[in-house]
Amino acid sequence: MASSNEALVPLSQGVGYGVVVGVGLAFGLGMILVTQFLKRFLGERSDRSEMFMVANRSVGTGLTASAVVSSWMWATAIIWTAAQGYLYGIAAPFWYAAGCTIQIALMTVLAIHAKVKIPNGHTALEIVRLRYGFEAHIVYIFLCLVTNLLSVTAMILGAAGVITALTGLHIIASTFLLPIGVIVYTVVGGLKATFLTDYVHTLVIMILLCWITIAVINNDAISGVGSFYDALVEADKTTNITGNYLGSILTFKSKGSIIFGLVHSFGDFALVIMDTSFWQKGFAADTAAAMPGYMLGGIAYFAVPWAVGTTAGLAAIVLEKSPLFPTYPRAMTVDEINAGYVLPYTVMSVAGKGGAFGLLLVVFMAVTSTTSAQLIAVSSIGSFDIYRTYINPKASDKQVIRVSHWVVVGFGIFASAFATALHYGGVDLNWMGYFLATIIYPGIIPMSMTILWKKQSKAAAIISPILGLASGIAAWLGSAYAYYGELTILTTEAQLPCLWGAITSTFSSGIYSVIITLIKPQDFDWRIFLLLTEVKDGAPTSAVIEVDNLDQVQHPYPEKELRRMNRAKNIAAIASVVIGLVTWVVWPLPLYRDWVFNKPFFMGWVVVSIIWLFFCLFVSSIYPVFDGRKVLGLAFKLAWRALRGKGLPEQKEAEEERSEDDGQVLSDQEATKPGKIQ
Repeated sequence: MASSNEALVPLSQGVGYGVVVGVGLAFGLGMILVTQFLKRFLGERSDRSEMFMVANRSVGTGLTASAVVSSWMWATAIIWTAAQGYLYGIAAPFWYAAGCTIQIALMTVLAIHAKVKIPNGHTALEIVRLRYGFEAHIVYIFLCLVTNLLSVTAMILGAAGVITALTGLHIIASTFLLPIGVIVYTVVGGLKATFLTDYVHTLVIMILLCWITIAVINNDAISGVGSFYDALVEADKTTNITGNYLGSILTFKSKGSIIFGLVHSFGDFALVIMDTSFWQKGFAADTAAAMPGYMLGGIAYFAVPWAVGTTAGLAAIVLEKSPLFPTYPRAMTVDEINAGYVLPYTVMSVAGKGGAFGLLLVVFMAVTSTTSAQLIAVSSIGSFDIYRTYINPKASDKQVIRVSHWVVVGFGIFASAFATALHYGGVDLNWMGYFLATIIYPGIIPMSMTILWKKQSKAAAIISPILGLASGIAAWLGSAYAYYGELTILTTEAQLPCLWGAITSTFSSGIYSVIITLIKPQDFDWRIFLLLTEVKDGAPTSAVIEVDNLDQVQHPYPEKELRRMNRAKNIAAIASVVIGLVTWVVWPLPLYRDWVFNKPFFMGWVVVSIIWLFFCLFVSSIYPVFDGRKVLGLAFKLAWRALRGKGLPEQKEAEEERSEDDGQVLSDQEATKPGKIQ
């Protein structure tokens, strides 16, 4: 019953502390052991900048795809898609999925361009500085830090709310305790640690999500996909969703869903392009892995919000009228929906305490995994783009790593404090989700054009995001006041004001950039990006080499490798257009009509979404092991050799053995023949 605290809070606070603190620290300890294993048997040292920041640019396709899935495995995504399915019906989870996939496809294009044009890059911001100078660098440092801060804050707010709903743990306690384990293993392992822990987190999350979707479909109140449709038809008789055709749950013609999809899509473009962790993972990927890894991960991830939102979100509509539901006999309040309680209440209804514990692990794994990537991104900004650039340009590798560690710790604490302040200010998950696009979007077109358009001028890169931000905020607040006559939390999180703010921020910055560039265009030479250097172990670092003539500059990749990467650029561009057309035109628009899903179509819709979810499990959890089988085999072979007392091979011998196992040994002629940027 609603009045029963046990019904609303199925798990004890002890369980909450055990997961948030115990599991977090266990992952930290596990990563310490893994890092030492990699250092001893594969020579991968996380106390070197190239490994800490970009994982020695050696991550394969499988692990890259898993990392992309994990990077988008936001706790807020899993929670919010269920809430939107409950609010707007069957169309909303699809638009959530489409909004995520198109951004990852675009980032695939940017990642492969970055790999070709800036082979020694570490962060997107050092690229901005090299092309446009100090002023632009400062502007984009601010924009990227705001993106990272708001991303982490949204994740912590959403996750902390769900943990409170499941365990009764005080929301401020979970807010501050969530980052602890993440800080530990991020400091110890760097970016490679985030790839490896991303994999473990994603494995656990995907297994539990597959189980949750099946449990929702096969519980006593629903008992199968066909019965699920019948129950929704019955619920439709007493449900009227404003803006939906006939007010139906089962129609794709949904005004609320399409507005949500647009706002969410605009915001997610920025969460990819202005989030430096995505650029870092692109730099970290092996040259052959960047394009297929990103593309495969993006396609696979589509199933997560689609399947979870469709099953759990729609099931909440049915179960809310059942004694199984925690709030029965009352409906959920607006505050509960906006705080993200739709998914936990649904899981509690169909799987009891076991389901609640499973969801607790899902939320914890999701928030810690994505937070780890954000911590690495911010640490790279603090160490490379601020400390190494302006405070100590001759910093040694050891000094850069030390600053990175301090930034990880400091940002983790500050993000928790900021999330606490927003919570006490009345800001919830729903407000953060709709608000993000307006604030973080203005920089994405100028940032993208930095590596795509050689004509964009310095003035355009600096001024356009500032004007776009001002225009977006004005449109957002102005339309909220025009529609509702006041500015409050409720009016500023409303759909239409947030949509106008997002659209204005998105397109005005692009328009400003083009206009300012046309006044005085730049003719940038891409070869300048080749002047960026790697960080050398144990020696003072210099960000850019000096040459008298750019004709002296040669690309570090051989000609054969560059030809393959240039083909990958074309494939990525074509694939991105195809994915955009399929997910935004070919698939959804024929359904956007005066029609309610019939039973066979609904059953196919749900079954395909669940099958796709299991495909995502394969891509993110099984394929990386297969793809990395040679490196894993080599590591265990060396470990077994050491255990038998034969010792480890000399470094040169080990490197040759690893190269042979990877099948990537180039002939001397191929390896030394320089290529050209296209």
